[in-house]
Amino acid sequence: MRLIVSESTDVYYNLAAESHFLHHTDENVIMLWRSESAVVCGKHQNICAEINYAACRQLNIAPARRVSGGGTVYHDLGNLNFSFIQDLGTTLDKAVNYKRFLEPIRQALLEMGIETSYSERDDLLFNGVKFSGNAQHIFQQKKRVLHHGTLLLNANIHNLGKALHSEGQYQDKAVKSNKSSVTNLGDHFPHLQQIDQTIATLAQKLSTITQSTISSIQPNEDHQINQIKTEKFTSPEWIFGYSPSYQHQRVITIQDSKYHLNMVVTKGIITEFTLTDEQGIEKFPYESQASVNQPIAPQTFASAFANTPFQYEAEYNQFF
Repeated sequence: MRLIVSESTDVYYNLAAESHFLHHTDENVIMLWRSESAVVCGKHQNICAEINYAACRQLNIAPARRVSGGGTVYHDLGNLNFSFIQDLGTTLDKAVNYKRFLEPIRQALLEMGIETSYSERDDLLFNGVKFSGNAQHIFQQKKRVLHHGTLLLNANIHNLGKALHSEGQYQDKAVKSNKSSVTNLGDHFPHLQQIDQTIATLAQKLSTITQSTISSIQPNEDHQINQIKTEKFTSPEWIFGYSPSYQHQRVITIQDSKYHLNMVVTKGIITEFTLTDEQGIEKFPYESQASVNQPIAPQTFASAFANTPFQYEAEYNQFF
């Protein structure tokens, strides 16, 4: 088994790396990785209903989607992610087994002097408070599993709260996140805030526990990962368009004026879009119509509203 410590802090690259090792290789891999600030939603979620897109843009928090289910999580350089990519054997019976992969993490932390426990949903807890959320994806064709999770060490909890607070009303059948109180392990064990040293120590512990060899991503793998990143993980069609169909209603403020937004998105395409003022009079009808039959993506609104009083990107970021 390989234990890879990714040198990249690009969330899209690392999600593509998971996909590469899961779908295009047969080897068993553990990967430790971090990313610059990002919010990563589950495969079957409506990302716009899970995050505050305008706040994310303001704070330079990248929106992303992963291949596994579960809820939306926040990443930054104070958050360490772990991924187990392994064969399941000849059967898919009992394939969803979180503790199979969490126990090596829990054991490694215990050897570092940190005693943790499981929640009913198999989150990892310290003193009863969550510091690690997890998700899993089964690649049935090759009977392989991707299990990945987060370890909050020294993450920006304030930004986490702002990023994962959506506004307006969303009507959809998407999977919803379960909101939980969280804690940074670094608040309880200050030495963990030295993230590079923490990663090195955890890698050594995991290597021994899982009998794996510490490795890095090789140049030929890097090329293939970057191709997957470009083709899938950075595309608006995947990040926004994969969300289930939904209706979105909210009040937005543009240059001190309030407008009522009503938008319907079907299979990633905007099928209805109107803006009305507080008297119910439709505003910007030409620009609104220009958004219809276009993909739900930042460039759609940037193009449709280019010649309006909307002077700043932050104004039409409220549409999400």
